Amino acid sequence: MRINELDPSSSPLAAFGWQIRERRRRERLTQDGLGALAGYTGAYVSLIENGKRRPPVEFVRAIDQALGAAGALEGAWWMLGHTAFRGGFPEYVGLEAAARRIQTWDIGLPPGIAQTEEFARALQDGYVERGTATPGQAAERIGVLLGRHAPLHLPDPPELHLVLDESCIRTVVGSPEVTSRQLAWLIELAARPNIVLQVMPFTRGARRPFVHPLKFLTMSDGSVVGYTETHERGYVEYESETVTGWLDDYHRLQVEALPPADSLALVSKARKDLCNMLPVDPPKASWFKSSYSDGAGECVEVSTAHAASHGVVLVRDSKDPEGGHLALSAAAWRAFAGAAASGVLGGV
Repeated sequence: MRINELDPSSSPLAAFGWQIRERRRRERLTQDGLGALAGYTGAYVSLIENGKRRPPVEFVRAIDQALGAAGALEGAWWMLGHTAFRGGFPEYVGLEAAARRIQTWDIGLPPGIAQTEEFARALQDGYVERGTATPGQAAERIGVLLGRHAPLHLPDPPELHLVLDESCIRTVVGSPEVTSRQLAWLIELAARPNIVLQVMPFTRGARRPFVHPLKFLTMSDGSVVGYTETHERGYVEYESETVTGWLDDYHRLQVEALPPADSLALVSKARKDLCNMLPVDPPKASWFKSSYSDGAGECVEVSTAHAASHGVVLVRDSKDPEGGHLALSAAAWRAFAGAAASGVLGGV
């Protein structure tokens, strides 16, 4: 089979073989050269690249290491022959792992490539609880998720542009603590030079051009494929005219969404809002009088007992210790204390 006859849309095996071929070509390796590095023949590599055979995991791990794919190929391999995913999604994951640019629009939840393992496990636990997934299917999905993370850790990672509906940063999964750490990870990702994060706020809901999640993958040859999902299945779109139309709407979406700095501020606010939902235990708090009280009877007491476990500082009125308390994020309390110490706030 000639190289240009390999159609990744023809089957999951073809999509997986196409991904290996693209990575091999990027490294300027022949099939014989790649086979030698991995301990296989060039003929065997050709069989896999052309979708003629489902490879064993040992081959995948050897090829993954030889190509420096950081686990992405093994993650895609888990998609082959498994039923834990919507139709069309295995094909998309194979393409995503080889993409040079990934652009996403998501509603309700952050995209898998940007989810923490903890968040994803909590999400899958919910599906198992409801009976919409088996424990085995949940485990398969987690395995694939970890493989999807791999390209982000490569020396030359793909560009990643995330446009998230505000619901993605407001939906609590697992617990407020789990969700808070997920938001912290989004903030950390956004600090990387190859990643841009934007949020479409609820207040601009009428400006959203899409009602379903949408993704675009720019491949090493410059071609762009699209992907979207319904409740039943996913669809990989190769038709350039259709993809171009989707991209036009996506570019308008980028303009309507908050710019990156404002988006990060909204994510940080959503994370702070979670503090009021954290299940802290006031009886376990160790209270001490704040040194930033003004000495005139206007005193507050502070507990940092939950700072390490929950990222929360409790504050109460020292004159009413049995009354209510405020739960502030540890970062917010540090900022307040620093401002008070420098005299910016005056007497507090």
